[in-house]
Amino acid sequence: MKEWTLFIKEFSEFRRFFKLDKAQRNVVVYSEDSSYYTFFEGIIDELAGRHNMKLCYVTSEHNDSMLRTKRKNINAFYIRHLLGFFILLLDSRLILMTMPDLNKFHIKKSVRGANHIYLFHNIGSYFHVIRRGGLFHYDTMFAVGPHQIRELRREEQLYKLPQRTIVKFGYYRLDKMHRDYKKWKSAGKKIKTKFKARILVAPGWGPWEERTSMLDICGSKLIRKLLDSDFEVILRPHPMTRKRYPEFLDALYAEFKNRSNFKPEENVSSLESFYSSDIMISDWSGVVYEYAFGTERPVLFINTPIKINNPEYKKFGIEPIDIKIRNQIGFVLQPNDVDRVDAVAARMVREKEKYKKRIIMARKKLIFNLGRSSSAGAKFIIDFLSKTK
Repeated sequence: MKEWTLFIKEFSEFRRFFKLDKAQRNVVVYSEDSSYYTFFEGIIDELAGRHNMKLCYVTSEHNDSMLRTKRKNINAFYIRHLLGFFILLLDSRLILMTMPDLNKFHIKKSVRGANHIYLFHNIGSYFHVIRRGGLFHYDTMFAVGPHQIRELRREEQLYKLPQRTIVKFGYYRLDKMHRDYKKWKSAGKKIKTKFKARILVAPGWGPWEERTSMLDICGSKLIRKLLDSDFEVILRPHPMTRKRYPEFLDALYAEFKNRSNFKPEENVSSLESFYSSDIMISDWSGVVYEYAFGTERPVLFINTPIKINNPEYKKFGIEPIDIKIRNQIGFVLQPNDVDRVDAVAARMVREKEKYKKRIIMARKKLIFNLGRSSSAGAKFIIDFLSKTK
């Protein structure tokens, strides 16, 4: 669709939203693109379905399937270039977002009193990966676990911020993965491979100039070592790797194209490889939590440099949970020790049951409302709306 046609459509959507009866737009969900829908899916289903509540879904992707899907109680809108004006003028009671840096750049906070709710799109610590001030202007935080509450309160103390409302929420994507994995097992499915074991290699994307991605640092050597040792390897690169470094990926695939035990996978909508792999190998990618806590299987961490977007993170005086959790849910291997990756992987596969017990214990401590995050979030929203009429 041509840009000018999209803008006309967007302007029409902008007007349609504000003409809508206010009772139908008390609750707004903003999704940067269709990939973010998975963070909101549970709470949307809970509010619009179970509680029969009207809500508006706003997306900045013109091809978002929600724009074409008619669902009871949901009005969907396309807003992209006008997003700054849209949020600034928003007179809804609340808006749920996963976008940091509110009020820092062109996206300003509503001047008409909307309560801005932030949903974390990572289970781990946030204070070293979100820029300073990225969450200062949110009113309500839907926390994944106690570690994020500790970090948020420390941030308020450090920067003399007004105290934000914190909701013990959880993480819907983990709820869904754990539920679907149990269904997968109850259907009698098992890991089947003619090789020694199946390993899912799922690195973060970088950016590579920061030298944080294992794929860039030692990916080829690691994969070759595993293949030569008769492991089946599924390489699941981060979608940003395909966007930013397509030539690298193509060259890597070409290097191993004749190996029957190598399979690249870029369809991130499918989770079959999560369920059917013995272990995962990753770096600092947030997907490690979903894998370990969703399937109760261990992760082999390649210890690349940690990604830092907030140079003031040391002021918090808190060790990121991403560092602390590693030896509870897996094993840490240095990049210059990848010659040992086959032996370490084999041991971890043998000791999966031992790791499972540790992973379940870590999950209990780290995650609020496993399997119930959507109902916890919906309860807060319903209570908020009833108290602020």
